[in-house]
Amino acid sequence: MLVAASACWGLATALSKVALAQLTPLDLFGCEVCVGAVCLGALALSRGARPSRPSLTLLALGALEPGIAFVLFDFGIYHTAATHASLLLSTETLFTVSLAALLLRERLTGRLAVALAAGVAGSVLVAWHAGGEHASLLGDCLVVMASLAAAGYAVLARHIAPEQDPVVVSAVQMLGALLIAAPLTGGSIVVGATHLDSADLGHLALAVTVGLTATVVPFLLFNTAVAHIPAMRAGLILALVPLFGAAASIAVVGETLGAMQAAGGVLVIAAAALAASRFELA
Repeated sequence: MLVAASACWGLATALSKVALAQLTPLDLFGCEVCVGAVCLGALALSRGARPSRPSLTLLALGALEPGIAFVLFDFGIYHTAATHASLLLSTETLFTVSLAALLLRERLTGRLAVALAAGVAGSVLVAWHAGGEHASLLGDCLVVMASLAAAGYAVLARHIAPEQDPVVVSAVQMLGALLIAAPLTGGSIVVGATHLDSADLGHLALAVTVGLTATVVPFLLFNTAVAHIPAMRAGLILALVPLFGAAASIAVVGETLGAMQAAGGVLVIAAAALAASRFELA
């Protein structure tokens, strides 16, 4: 399930870059959250869930991701190359391992410090010489901040998932994201800072597709799987997201990687694997 979720998030990275050719980051963010809320809400109701006062913890879960994480990522990928964004998502694993050790008291070894140092070094290499038509240091930094928010979600989901129906968790999670998306995307529409009225049907359909591949499918898979494995192991498997994302960016967007960026990507993915490999995975 986590491998499939990683593939969805990786593909969504490349598709987001294409959709942003005609949409603003807030347009895309609003589409992602609305698609997720409608689809997951309908699924929860069809399974017998009834509207009630939502849990503040679940709302906080959605506020972290897709809320804060997605809006930061959409602005980040708007300002940087899709390949950069994909590789820098590797930092989520490092953040997840660190937060799991700190907040969930999951066991770690001294190698974590080495992994974190290697991950930082790899991120610097990816962002080095980030000029050019499709990349920028600002965009790269926003993606790393999005990874931190996503790591907070991964750890919090592990804490509450064992006690909750994953469909209900995912549906209420979207309500938390709507609390962020509604004022941001709605405000941009009110002030006329939107491209939703001028984008063609193809790009609007692509935004809906991003919503499905970035929210509905992967969150259902993740919230189901994380109830059965430690957050650190989940973080290790999510290191596959940048691999899928970089491959999709090269295939869909037609981007290429420089030698330094490729080396940085390899280093940060290796650091993520090292960070999680010292924990009991059985």
